[in-house]
Amino acid sequence: MTDYARSIAVIRRVQQRFSTRACQWRICVTAAAFSTLCAFFPALLVTAGDPFRYSSGLRNSPGERRLNTKQLDAVLASLRDKAGFLEMCFDEDGFLTLGDQAKFSGGSATARALLDAALKMPHAVDLESHAYSSLVAFARLATPVAYQQFSSGKKIDVFPLEIDFSDMSKLRGDKQALMAFDIGFVILHEIGHAALGLRDTPGDLQGLGECEELINRIRRELNLPERQTYVARIYSAPALTPAHGLTRLAELVFARAVEKQGRMQIEKFNLRWEASKVGPIMNAPAQSIIKARNTKPITAMATGQ
Repeated sequence: MTDYARSIAVIRRVQQRFSTRACQWRICVTAAAFSTLCAFFPALLVTAGDPFRYSSGLRNSPGERRLNTKQLDAVLASLRDKAGFLEMCFDEDGFLTLGDQAKFSGGSATARALLDAALKMPHAVDLESHAYSSLVAFARLATPVAYQQFSSGKKIDVFPLEIDFSDMSKLRGDKQALMAFDIGFVILHEIGHAALGLRDTPGDLQGLGECEELINRIRRELNLPERQTYVARIYSAPALTPAHGLTRLAELVFARAVEKQGRMQIEKFNLRWEASKVGPIMNAPAQSIIKARNTKPITAMATGQ
């Protein structure tokens, strides 16, 4: 699994302007120097207060967006349930450590390999709390920040993994679907982007994308139903919370093959939430929207970046 790990490069563009006039040249030089100082000064400040800024791996953010103890415990419990590592924990510096990887109970081999790849990737992923965000649907991997230290020449790209824990409380549906889409699976999906460079297919309402295909493998190894599409379907229906009139509900379908009375059957499980209360809604081609019985589809929603 770790053989699939890809390094992710961030292209940084620097624009310089020159003038033939002496006074304009002096102004440009002064402005360029000030701009350079402003660009690197925040990184130097972070480095001074954070000796682990140039360490790779998965960690709790050292900044104001860091997860609190309750949130971090919830993440650890869910990831431990998926991977089965008995000694996995977040150390005193906020980094995820796996301990002795030979010591595990249950869990998914694919999840264990994915977490191992996350610890070996050349960049860092910072877990950040973005409660009640209108821009984050459950979680997303944000644009990386490139840090460079002049004195040592060290460089690292840091990806903020933005998590809206409040979104998880808005989920409604079958127990098996809730288990297949908890905080651990949401984070593993984003780690698939960061550690392996896997992609989504948000433009294809019927597709999964290579990242969610990997997560489905983990679900399969845990005997959980698999997600059927990457994009959630949106339709008009009565609100899930006490309210009058209609609202827009988002829905994901999970499915699992089971043997009953000597025959293989497909079990389906639904997961729903009020779309406008979770995150941004994307436009979808009208011809691609799935029609639901007694409902009118509106558009669709991507549940990860």
